[in-house]
Order: sequence, then structure tokens, then C-alpha cells
Amino acid sequence: MIKRICLFVLGLFIMSFGVAFSIKSTFGTTPISSISYALALCTDMDVGLATFIFNAALIFLQMIILRSRFRARRLLQFINCFLFSYFTDVALYIVYALNIPDTLIINVILIFVSIFLIALGIFIYMPANIAPLPGEGCVESIVLVTGWRFSSIKIAFDATMVIISLIMCALFYTTPFGSVSIGTVISAFGVGFTLRQIAKLYNSMTGKDINIVNE
Repeated sequence: MIKRICLFVLGLFIMSFGVAFSIKSTFGTTPISSISYALALCTDMDVGLATFIFNAALIFLQMIILRSRFRARRLLQFINCFLFSYFTDVALYIVYALNIPDTLIINVILIFVSIFLIALGIFIYMPANIAPLPGEGCVESIVLVTGWRFSSIKIAFDATMVIISLIMCALFYTTPFGSVSIGTVISAFGVGFTLRQIAKLYNSMTGKDINIVNE
């Protein structure tokens, strides 16, 4: 259990840096945080607080999707909300404190670093089987109901987040591309693909067939 908790927290921490690097790139945040960031932009709310509010809403969405299959332990995701929100604020502080040069090449690199960190974080914390982040929890819920592949639904879910973010910024912000840009679109497809490749690499190196979806 101690090992699982450590992996769980480590995965969340790594993902928070993925989000921070995506925001720093100025090419749009990752889909997993696009709505949270859009909410922050539209309301001048702290990014961490906006992240908590949005993720809390996703927990209630899981209740609707799973209905009788919703397990009480999924309520532990409220702890995830707090940790991930806090880690995101910490990661943003650290990333901006690094004074990374704001150039086109560097920002493009940051996009792909962000994609890798998001996928790696998911790969590390999901098998711990404690409680997923609400975003992944929603994807996992759909997997459990439909039996479809996790990575495929992840791509579709992220794409939906991007569309909603565009609508929010178009209606309530100065530009519809406040939280969404080319980097967001790349991440919408890149995270699921990268997650699949990391899992395949791990399985081939260890001979284990790791499963990132648990009920």
C-alpha cells in the first residue's frame, strides 16, 4: 500500500508539470486542463482553484455514467482534486521561476515534453488503483460501461474538452484561443498515443502485461 500511494502521488506530481509546461509554451494547455484553464481565464480565478472545481464536477459526471456501478472509493477522487490542484500551482511556480526562454523552438519542445509527462504520469498512477484523477476516471468509467480501449476513449475525451474550452473562451474571454491552440490539438491525440507506446515499451521490457484500467 505504501508503494502504491507513493506511485500515486508521484504520478500526479509528474502530470502537474506536464500541465505547467503546456501553459508555459503559450501554445495552449493540454486538453486535461483546458477547461480548468479556460475557467481561470474567464473568471480571473486561480488555476489551482479552477482545476479543483472542474475536477469535482467530473466526479459527479462519473456517478451519472456508472450509476449502480459507481463505487464509494471513487469519492477518494476528491483528494486527487486537492492534490492535483495544489501540485499544479506549485509546478507553475517552479516552471516560471526557471525563466525558460520564450522562443518558438523552445515552446514547441515544451509541448512535446508536456505530452510525455502527462502520459507518463497517467501510466504511473493509474495502476496503483487507488483512485484516478476525475478526467481519467470519466474515461475509465466509459471503458467499464462500453468495453472500448482506454487510449482510444482518452483521445475522444480530450478532443471534447478542447471543443468545450473553445466555446467557453469564445463566449466569455477576449479570444476563443485563450486556453486552446495548436499545442492543445497535438496533445489531444498525442497523450493517448504516447500512453499506448509507454505501456507497450514497459510490457516488452518486463514481460508483464500492465493494465491501466481498474474497477
